[in-house]
Amino acid sequence: MKLGLVCNNNIRDNVLEKFQSLGIEVYRKADLYVVEEGLHTGFLPCIVFHPEQLDELWEMLQVFATTSATSKIVGFKDEAYHVINHASILYFEALDAGVLCHTATDVYRLKEKLYQLEERLPSDRFIKVSRSFIVHIDAVTRIIPWFNRRLLLKFERSKKEVEVSKNYVGHFKAFLGMR
Repeated sequence: MKLGLVCNNNIRDNVLEKFQSLGIEVYRKADLYVVEEGLHTGFLPCIVFHPEQLDELWEMLQVFATTSATSKIVGFKDEAYHVINHASILYFEALDAGVLCHTATDVYRLKEKLYQLEERLPSDRFIKVSRSFIVHIDAVTRIIPWFNRRLLLKFERSKKEVEVSKNYVGHFKAFLGMR
């Protein structure tokens, strides 16, 4: 089951950290939302919580700790399937022939479409930066202002680069809390 989170920014980091410690991943499109009281309109089904009662929320979420979605991606390379941890992924790239998963050292072919990946990846760590790219934000080490109001992303342990298209720059900056 995919869980989503809707809460004010002042408690979001604390709640996300607790989710992570329980092994629960947060998704943009979810089956069930965990929503701060007063913000639940339009998020159904949902678990409504009050910020002063987070301990009760943690106890309830223990149930989801073992049923959370997998943090693995299966890719094809060298005539074999490989299980890829989210932590080693730099970005996903959509091409005419399909979707590629880029790590620092390898490239894997995936069976899924980019929109399918976007729905199942944790929304607090992966963000779409153009029509063809989804980036693992934890792997980004530098963000460089680029031509035509675009941004250039550089990755740790790799010389690979990805551009944030000008249509996605606003969303990307909001995601990171940039102005």
